[in-house]
Amino acid sequence: MSRPKSLCCAELAKQAQADMKNLEASKVILKLLAIIAMSKYPDKLVADMFTVTAATLHRWAKRYGQEGLDGLYAKVKKAKPSKLNPDQKDVVLAWVDACKSPQGEDVHWTLEKLRQSIADEFGPRLALNTIWVWLRRSGRTLKIPRPRHNQADEQAQADFKKTFSDECNSARHRDFLLR
Repeated sequence: MSRPKSLCCAELAKQAQADMKNLEASKVILKLLAIIAMSKYPDKLVADMFTVTAATLHRWAKRYGQEGLDGLYAKVKKAKPSKLNPDQKDVVLAWVDACKSPQGEDVHWTLEKLRQSIADEFGPRLALNTIWVWLRRSGRTLKIPRPRHNQADEQAQADFKKTFSDECNSARHRDFLLR
């Protein structure tokens, strides 16, 4: 069902046409065209033509009616403030750099272990991705163990490493590697 066309919609359409003449091509023009079309055609048809929902059309029209053209521009979203202050971040980075837990024990950090330690020490529980991005931006990465096959023969690998290093040290292999 389409809503009844009101005088308000016709006024908005006229205002939208006047404002559209003063703009460059942008998403705002498409929104204005949709508002104009809503005054002449059923909402469902207009929504299908602009590949949006009828609720989106109504939201555009409402914001345009309340705020004018400024209501149709995308709003800049502010970043959320960090849950840790800079001093706390420095403490966590010191843990990572030293490979030590808050209690001073040696630890192989994983994102989950780091998240749990941060929660235990400072309170907030951070998302794993948040911690990962924060570490990357600070120039740190967590060590990742080499993958091992579950059926690998560790003794054969150790023997290979011993003989491989001896072979690499021989003059013949050094000459081959330098070519």
